[in-house]
Amino acid sequence: MKFARNVALVLAVVSSSCVGAFSTSRINNAMNKASSNAATMLRETNGGLDTDLILPSFSTKEEYISYLKKAGALPDGFALGTAKGTFVSVEAPAMGPLPIKATVIHLTEGPTDSWAAVFTSNRFPGCPIKVGKDRLAKGHPLQALVINNKVSNVCPGGDGVAAAESVCAAVAEGLNLPGGANTVLPSSTGVIGWRLPAKELAEDVVPKAIEAIQADSAFAAAEAIMTTDRYPKLRSKTLSNGVRVVGVAKGAGMIEPNMATMLGYIMTDATIEKSKLQTMLSAACN
Repeated sequence: MKFARNVALVLAVVSSSCVGAFSTSRINNAMNKASSNAATMLRETNGGLDTDLILPSFSTKEEYISYLKKAGALPDGFALGTAKGTFVSVEAPAMGPLPIKATVIHLTEGPTDSWAAVFTSNRFPGCPIKVGKDRLAKGHPLQALVINNKVSNVCPGGDGVAAAESVCAAVAEGLNLPGGANTVLPSSTGVIGWRLPAKELAEDVVPKAIEAIQADSAFAAAEAIMTTDRYPKLRSKTLSNGVRVVGVAKGAGMIEPNMATMLGYIMTDATIEKSKLQTMLSAACN
């Protein structure tokens, strides 16, 4: 299959899921008139379509969210959807129904070989990491990602790899992907030691996320993958030739050691050879 553009996807995968080189922003509770004027000037400089190299200060969370939403336009060839659901933990049924979110990222122009990932050096990686390493080692192209919060699928009871694969299969079926589940990369973040609620994700949350797919903004993904984060994390840049790069990440105090349990996803419509993409990502993360 030929593409109008060679859509590239960059990942950096860690113990429970994925991470990229993203800086966290800090929201100030107070902002004087001078900093307010400076923030306005920064936003006017780039038209608000990209995040600034150094983020301005924000007086409220709402102002920060509005800033990210405006700067979150997806690159060509990407679409994503998010949805909420509930599950009852096998390990802690007394807690009753618990919330869970799923994010589906779809490469709309077809599967791509231009994707790269780095993985944790942890000797006890999560089951999605095992699946991701296998996809990368076998050179499978990718056409979708599925990310859930709340349960990390690390050291779970039962077969966590099979559970992750079943969610990938649900994504492949819902999006009618010609390459099937092998072209879907799973990520999970959340509680360690719990079984992934694969049935609830595959039969309820993932279908709803697919129904919600849109090609406008990455902000919904930045928000849906959060766990203990106080604020969503998103960065974007439009190059002089029109190429767009957008990244989202999650993790609060989770960057050590070796990116710990952070998640990160970088999307771009640039034309980059797979080997070069992998070299750049590895150098950035190492």
